[in-house]
Amino acid sequence: MKIEQKAASIFEYSFDIEIERSVEHVWQVIFKQINNWWMKDYRALGENSEISLTPETGAALLESTETGESLEWYRVQMCVPLNSLYLVGNLAADWGGPTVSMLKLGLTRQESNTLLTISDSLLGNVSAKAAENARSGWMEMFTKGLKEFAENTQS
Repeated sequence: MKIEQKAASIFEYSFDIEIERSVEHVWQVIFKQINNWWMKDYRALGENSEISLTPETGAALLESTETGESLEWYRVQMCVPLNSLYLVGNLAADWGGPTVSMLKLGLTRQESNTLLTISDSLLGNVSAKAAENARSGWMEMFTKGLKEFAENTQS
């Protein structure tokens, strides 16, 4: 049996995205239409999988397929409707972990627009490159995915 000790690292990042829609509209799109804006390139179980997220503590951001495969991306730690969503996710060693991600989506009303603030803290077997990949992936997901979809749909 081999026992190996590894050092853990912590990386944090955040960024803002302005969405030209109301907080109410963006909040609804995040949950009720997540499968429509979650980009195909970011589906671990294949582009035909389904993504779901319920806005309540203990619920999960899930990906599933018709054949029964499933992946829990994150668990909801805290939900403040129309304001913030705190998510905690785990990355297995097979995918570069073990790493814990503490992702926060914050919404701020700006007249008729919404400022979406994404912040993430990564703890564990994580490198600067892995943290940058996470940041750039979420940036793409929330700009090309959520923002574009939300701005092009009606309430």
